Amino acid sequence: MRLRTAFYILLCALPLMGGARAFNRYAVADSLDRVLAESETPGDSAVILSDMFDVVARQHRDSIGTMAFHSAVRAGDSRLALDLLRNLANTHLRNDSLLQVDFDRAMRFESSDDRSATVAFIRMLHNSYKVRYATPQEQDKQIIKLLKELNVNPEGDIYEQIVRLHALCLYIGACSQGELLSGYISQLGDLVNQLPDFAYAIKNCYHVQASLAFMQNEEYDKAVDSDRKLLACIDRLDSDQVGMKRKFRDYDSHRYVIYTRLLANYPRLKDAEVEEYYHKAMDIAGRDELAKQTNMVSGRPQIFYAMYKKDYPAALELLDKYGHMPYNAHIRRQMLAMTIESANATGDKDKELTAFREYSSILEQTLESRMVEKYKELEIVYNLHKLKAEHARGTWQLHKKMLTVAGVAAGILFILLVLVALLWRHAKKLAEKISKANADLRVERDNLKKSQYELVKARDEARQANRIKSDFIRNMSSEVSVPLHTINEYTNLIVDCSEAGVKSYLKHFADLVTQNAEVLTTIISDVMSLSEIDGNSLVIEKRKEHLRHLCEVAVDSVLHKGRPGVVMKLAEGLPDLPVTTDPHRLLQILVQLLKNAAKFTEEGLIEVDYAEDSDGGLVSISVTDTGIGISPENSERIFERFVKLDSNSPGIGIGLTIARHLAELLGGSLELDSTYTDGARFVVKIPID
Repeated sequence: MRLRTAFYILLCALPLMGGARAFNRYAVADSLDRVLAESETPGDSAVILSDMFDVVARQHRDSIGTMAFHSAVRAGDSRLALDLLRNLANTHLRNDSLLQVDFDRAMRFESSDDRSATVAFIRMLHNSYKVRYATPQEQDKQIIKLLKELNVNPEGDIYEQIVRLHALCLYIGACSQGELLSGYISQLGDLVNQLPDFAYAIKNCYHVQASLAFMQNEEYDKAVDSDRKLLACIDRLDSDQVGMKRKFRDYDSHRYVIYTRLLANYPRLKDAEVEEYYHKAMDIAGRDELAKQTNMVSGRPQIFYAMYKKDYPAALELLDKYGHMPYNAHIRRQMLAMTIESANATGDKDKELTAFREYSSILEQTLESRMVEKYKELEIVYNLHKLKAEHARGTWQLHKKMLTVAGVAAGILFILLVLVALLWRHAKKLAEKISKANADLRVERDNLKKSQYELVKARDEARQANRIKSDFIRNMSSEVSVPLHTINEYTNLIVDCSEAGVKSYLKHFADLVTQNAEVLTTIISDVMSLSEIDGNSLVIEKRKEHLRHLCEVAVDSVLHKGRPGVVMKLAEGLPDLPVTTDPHRLLQILVQLLKNAAKFTEEGLIEVDYAEDSDGGLVSISVTDTGIGISPENSERIFERFVKLDSNSPGIGIGLTIARHLAELLGGSLELDSTYTDGARFVVKIPID
């Protein structure tokens, strides 16, 4: 018996020995299971099982928690049993039948404040379940019912009032986010703040609901205050100041969510708070598996921290990576607003325009939904006043009967006249308020229509400008290509018809004309390709081709552009690898890379090589030269539009931009190999199939 007790004391000290949460859950669960096998009393079993409940995986908690609850009941430990019931109810959040079982179990205990708090908490979870699966018609019916109970018949102790008001907030929040919901949330908070410390489960439940509601209603200071209170409550639980002492309970994943919500309101936090919440959130994400998985699909702490630091390039990169994640769908508007701010700060006009278009669409939808919500709020307010009026009429009729029986007819008549006058005055004021509200709604509707018209007009103007640009490029390409071709033909004709003595002299100038015509033709072709990419009209037609043949064609096409003393060739021993791709676009990429290599290579070698990647899904094609090379700081800049490192070189600086876009359209990539220092090496990766 002494050995078993010493072993359990040592086991309970594990979290303290290795630092916060530094223990192997599977090892602890296995050790607890061995200690449980030797337990002799229901009380010992209840304590060990409650610890196992905190350690085991979520899918096993129901059975372990149920056994722990029954052991606590047999031991007569109602405090532990009720604590276990609250934890079990949390695992049964989406199961109406099991929540009802938990409620029935709690009701079997003797009346006490702890039992009342537990019953109220389970009923609040049941409220959440009912709201989640209620139809709009059922929601309306429940709102009217709860308004009647709270305003017309407000009997019940503080826990009953909290449960009713909590349900009303949930039902209103399901159909409307506005001042009405915020008001009832604040009323609920006033009641919750009156509860004793042991009702921490209700307080936590309220603070979560309040934070989300205030955030949705854009009352950010109130949302921050709710999350701070929630953190304080969790800290008190973790330090055993309130609730049952739980040696293996881990609140890190909850803290991570709260820190993330707080960071979302970084403009309203102090600098020290932002730093604290960010580093704590990332520390938790580094050690807690659930927080790590959440962070991998949301990236919110990093995004909010980058925005707070005004590190717009980093923020833009994070928003590109995480902004479209399904986990972030409900805060898409905030993500777009941050994208617009970051893109504007970094000068990325394309991303700014794209984000602004989507943001405008979401904003338009939000404004429309807000109108519907305002109407819904007015409807709820109207029902509330209607209920009060009906209650007043019922009270008046009851008084009339009682006074008639008592024989005080004159007094009854006087009271009735006074009541009627008050009700008429109240009804008149209510009608005036409703009339004013309707007028405000009409003004808001007109403003929304005007905004919608302006947005549609701006969209149409942008589309028209884009069409004009595309038409201009196509027309200019057609108008310039024909004269260039004619100039080439006439130049060659002049040389052919000249006398032998001057033919070689004229041939030199004819070659210059041809070369410059080729430069212009290349520029026109590049501009056309860029226009097709911008307009999403470039067509990819994939078919099976032999890669060696495509590389040979590319080399043959550019061979004449090489300088004397420069060898342009394929690498030795290349296999004849079949690939499924668009041969025309791949050839366009390779020709562009070879032209670049020929342009900047005075002597040496230009070589095309390729090889399958280790996974067999991609093939890497490299174009290597022994030219002047590219400095590391320009390794990405060269892919930007209209960037020329050498202002004297021919071209307008969009060839590599087009090549990278084409590689991405083929499902691959184009990069500069920064490890190669004897010149320049570009690597194209495309799928084999």
